[in-house]
Amino acid sequence: MRGCFPPLFNLDSWKEDDVDWTDMCIEMEAERNKWCNVDKTTKHLVIKDVHYASVDAVILVNKGQTCISGGRDRCLALWNVLDIQIDDNIDTVLTDLKPTKIRHDAHAGWVWDLATVDVDSANTVYSASWDNTVKAWDINCGFECIETFNCSMSALSVVAYGNNVMAGLYSKKILTFDIRCGPNPTNVYKPHRGPILALTTHKNQIASVSEDKTLAIFDSVAGKVLKTDIKMPSEKAYPVSLSWNTYAMYIGDSKGCLHLFDPNNHNCVRTHELWQEASITEPSNRIAGCHQGDGTLIACSDRGEIKFLYNSSPPTEYKSMQTSTVDVTQLQYLNGILAVGTCDSALEFWIPNEQLKYNNL
Repeated sequence: MRGCFPPLFNLDSWKEDDVDWTDMCIEMEAERNKWCNVDKTTKHLVIKDVHYASVDAVILVNKGQTCISGGRDRCLALWNVLDIQIDDNIDTVLTDLKPTKIRHDAHAGWVWDLATVDVDSANTVYSASWDNTVKAWDINCGFECIETFNCSMSALSVVAYGNNVMAGLYSKKILTFDIRCGPNPTNVYKPHRGPILALTTHKNQIASVSEDKTLAIFDSVAGKVLKTDIKMPSEKAYPVSLSWNTYAMYIGDSKGCLHLFDPNNHNCVRTHELWQEASITEPSNRIAGCHQGDGTLIACSDRGEIKFLYNSSPPTEYKSMQTSTVDVTQLQYLNGILAVGTCDSALEFWIPNEQLKYNNL
């Protein structure tokens, strides 16, 4: 079924009658109209000189109203996105805009990933760092650190669910912490043979991918590993990003391919080459981020190209655009607001016009 939703139409967990086709069609049309007319429908902001090094971690929470950024300058910045006030005719590059809150001493090492339990109603955000810790931050009360979890090795990825935080380490281990039980891990797993590059959660399961080119699946309720050594289809590339919902699990790799896995049995179904493999003299297009909407898909290359697609079989591109700064590290999309972090010490936002405050209004 070429070009049709869902990307996998024979899923046991998927029932056609459960889909609100009207809402899905409205979402798909609204997204297409917005991004195909992006200069008219959104304001593109590039915020520089708040972080003085690469912005490697970005998260949007609370319906996109709050953004937290972290990077190699070891600091965390909190932005009330909808409170950003600009002049209608200003240049999109902002060098004097200050965050709502900033923690210059957030970590003693690079901040590499951020997570929360519920992005739509977040009180606490967790930061993973090369200083061998994961920290919990109260974003509604002074942006204070309320717990420091000891990882004993650089933490490269983090995910949060219920009362638990899971950290993926450079040492190939995955640690689970119970926020009610203090700073030491309650469980230690070693399902991979390489550093843990990304973690994500869906329902009662967690997925991890590693530099060893494998996927592992955990039961978050039972606290046990369900599957390990699920191999990527390509020997040339390693997995770097994850997106998992009812309809599909996508894994983006370091060579520009998006691998579609069955979201239930976790078998690889097919591979989509979103970016052609670069020649030996050119840098590869690593998929820095992937987001699934109801019927849409956003994918971003670390070279700065953002593709907007229908979440179909295969994904059908309807728009692409380029970031203003170079070397994208992460992509986040929530409630119509798009944010990326880059190695150019920058944050870039695309904010719908109706959500932005203008000084002259």
